[in-house]
Amino acid sequence: MTFTIVEEHDYPLLNRKHLLVKMDFPKKPTPSQAVIKKEIASHVKAEENRVAIKFIDQQFGTNSAFITVHVYKDEASLKRTEEIKKRKKKEGAANVQEGQAKK
Repeated sequence: MTFTIVEEHDYPLLNRKHLLVKMDFPKKPTPSQAVIKKEIASHVKAEENRVAIKFIDQQFGTNSAFITVHVYKDEASLKRTEEIKKRKKKEGAANVQEGQAKK
């Protein structure tokens, strides 16, 4: 499995680098995100917990893929930018929905 960095952009306000990587894996299935994250982290010399894989684009029938990756300077920046914040439902709203389901 070999890969090359096609594009690299630095975003200092978000404390991250945006990478577009072309990965070749001849006669093998597409590697999992965990394997890709490990390979890219070792190549960029970053910790795995600071790497976020955004997209894996593979054309049908080919043994290569383009991968969009964000590499953050610290874990706090990754959590602030990447994590989805969900609001908790209010208990009253949940009870109303349950009451409607029983009818």
